[in-house]
Amino acid sequence: MRTEGASDRPGALVGADRDVDALAAHSREGTSLVVAGPRGSGRSFVLRAIAAELERSGTAVIAVKSSAALSRVDFGALDATGSGALAALRAEPHRARVDAVVLIDDVDLLDPASLRLLSTAVAARHVTAVFGLRTSRPRAMERPAGSDQARAAVLDLWAEGLARRCDLLELSGDEALQLIDLSPEAAILDSATRAGLVWRADGSRSLLQHLLVEAVAAARAGRDPLTALRTIARDSRLAVALERHASDIPRPDLECLAGVRRLPRLELAAATRLFNAESVHALLATGLLHADASAERRLTANDLIAHEAQRRIGVAHLEALVDEAGARMLAEEDEWWSRPIAVAVSQRWHRLGPQLSGETAHPPALRARVALAAAQEANDHGDAAHAAAHAARGLQAVDDPALRVEAALAHEDPPSSANDTFDLHDVDARRRAARVVVQCNNPDVAVAVVAAADARAEELLEHAAQAGMRLDWASAADAAGRAVSESDASCAVRLRAAVAAGTADAFRGAWRDARHHYRSALHLLDTRPSPPDIRTRNRLTAVMTILSGHLVAGADGSDLHERLQRELLSAAREEDPAELTIAGAAAAIAFASAGRPEESRRELRSALSRERSAVADPAAAMIEMAVAEELALAGRLDDARAVLLQVDDLDAPLLRRSRLYVETTVLVAEGRLKDARRCARATADLSRSGTAAALRIRDLFRLATLGEAAADEIDELVQLAATTDLPVASEAARRAWARSGRQEQLPIDELRLHALWSVSTSRPDDPGVPPSTGATTSPAGEQLTAREHEVALLAYDGLTNREIATRLFLSIRTVESHVYQARSKVGAASRRELARIVAGDVDRIGAGGGAGPGR
Repeated sequence: MRTEGASDRPGALVGADRDVDALAAHSREGTSLVVAGPRGSGRSFVLRAIAAELERSGTAVIAVKSSAALSRVDFGALDATGSGALAALRAEPHRARVDAVVLIDDVDLLDPASLRLLSTAVAARHVTAVFGLRTSRPRAMERPAGSDQARAAVLDLWAEGLARRCDLLELSGDEALQLIDLSPEAAILDSATRAGLVWRADGSRSLLQHLLVEAVAAARAGRDPLTALRTIARDSRLAVALERHASDIPRPDLECLAGVRRLPRLELAAATRLFNAESVHALLATGLLHADASAERRLTANDLIAHEAQRRIGVAHLEALVDEAGARMLAEEDEWWSRPIAVAVSQRWHRLGPQLSGETAHPPALRARVALAAAQEANDHGDAAHAAAHAARGLQAVDDPALRVEAALAHEDPPSSANDTFDLHDVDARRRAARVVVQCNNPDVAVAVVAAADARAEELLEHAAQAGMRLDWASAADAAGRAVSESDASCAVRLRAAVAAGTADAFRGAWRDARHHYRSALHLLDTRPSPPDIRTRNRLTAVMTILSGHLVAGADGSDLHERLQRELLSAAREEDPAELTIAGAAAAIAFASAGRPEESRRELRSALSRERSAVADPAAAMIEMAVAEELALAGRLDDARAVLLQVDDLDAPLLRRSRLYVETTVLVAEGRLKDARRCARATADLSRSGTAAALRIRDLFRLATLGEAAADEIDELVQLAATTDLPVASEAARRAWARSGRQEQLPIDELRLHALWSVSTSRPDDPGVPPSTGATTSPAGEQLTAREHEVALLAYDGLTNREIATRLFLSIRTVESHVYQARSKVGAASRRELARIVAGDVDRIGAGGGAGPGR
């Protein structure tokens, strides 16, 4: 098998990348090597590993420590080793042989005399050497300039077949995530931060290490790590590593990186107009630029490397590039237009004023167009002050309806025609509504038709949302279904309609219909190129809502996690706080559904600290309560109550019912069954008059499990199981029927209905808490601590957590923690299954010893 990245030229090394055993074997056989890779590729680490393997096998090694100081002294690096063999080689270069492998970490720092001697000796087969060669990028084959004698000499040895070359590949995304996960302090970092670190590291192990240190420090100080990394202290280790990493980037590439950072979301076609086209495409190929899935391929630059690029080319030069781009676009507006450049132009006009900026030299319609782009951008990012300023300046040029709308939105006073239709608490809905009203009067008939369909669909979706809050999910499904039928609507509106219809169907108990709508939504997400109005934010919101729908229905949504990971990587590259907030909220749902409350709470807390308004209040509250539920089930009662206290006290039946539902779980975990029964009854009273079958099933199951259900309520549960196709329905009826009439102490795990999802992380050996089939790949005893094993066996004997705590002189919370940790290790979906797995191991190992199956 061929090494990925190895050259096709003669002498290229065959073998796996970083296969130290193979590399050392080649050296022992007398083959000189060139280990090539950019800064941060782990080149020094590989050379040290080769040296250690050679010494382990009895081969002598001479390590040449090259440095800037010694590079100015003839034979300085060789003399510094103190090696008699190298001294003899220097005295008689044509006769002496070195019976050791000579390792040189960085040939760039080797003095010319030492390099000439070593390269001549390698060519004469008097020395076996391993050269560390720094390249500008992975697998770079360019021949250096004439003045760079060190690199030229080493590359000549390889090109002439006198040495074999091994190219070290950049760190892959999966490898980087695994390295992050190996750090004991990385548990504090949420998924979005991890993805952002991987993007910024640019495949460099060195950069990743320094980024991880900075991110952990910021997180411990209560700051957003990704925001903190936008400002780097010039004397920090990260700054030094970054400077070295970017030292080989050509100036045209630096200009492109800095320019795209200054003009985020710049369209690819505009970028190739303004910057060297070869640089743009090369940076896309190497991953320093990210292009979204749209037809325009909107660009984002690696923020860390682009920040260093800006420092190198200078702010003045960068602003000159941006000003030149703006002047060109304004002169060629009939041919092309770029919203990011228009925003930059408007910002310049705002900063300099009409006299100094030359704004008044342009036609009024053009000035209004520029101002509108900037006002919309500012409103989209919640920057009301600048939105108002840009809109006011544009209105001085032209009394444009779209500018009036942006001015009204900036002052939180949308047009009255939108007030009656849309929920003013939803900022996105208010903004969409106001803009749609303007587009309905567009002279372009096609645009007006789409806007009218959007307006009708948005109104229906608002009615669906309000009906859902009242627990009237039949009406919600009807309204959302009618929104789906608006075929002339824009792609973004049709996506929201399909997702809303699917979620409404999941709540009302029609899972087949829900899946049909969800498949339609996913089909839209998979369209390539992505429709122009479906951005990463729309995509993440859709995935988040579909995940919630699966949780409500009790269906396994783990297959959606891979899609979420892809969208999360895009969000990390595009670095929009709102997108990162939605991504974190979606990750919180996934982890909660996998029975991993710690990760779930971390994701939600980090997400809402970025831009809480990105997730509307009802959705945020529902996610917070899902996290609180899992914390309570895991015995983290104080944390569960802390999360509940953060939930906004919105006066809506759906939220009141969900809060009572979680309160019931907490009370059961505390052993306060009498209070839990009252709370469960209050929960069921709220769902009685609604059409939320998915919630009603859960509430009736709680009553039956707590011994509080009347006969007619058991019958209602059985009837719901027969008339709905929700995955959770039949399981609830079966378990409730089995428990009816039994009054023994209730284990907290009995309250869980849905099977836990299998949510993968960056660690390939992390089992998460997948839906278990009752078997493990290895005996549970090998994975559990002695105390966890003891607790599991007592649970199998039928003892409650309280009884186990009394017998072992532990607190109930400690017992619950042992149960949770043990379940995570063996992949058990419930306390009962954990006990069965551990007892089964005892039976197999002890041939009948321990607890028997009769219990």
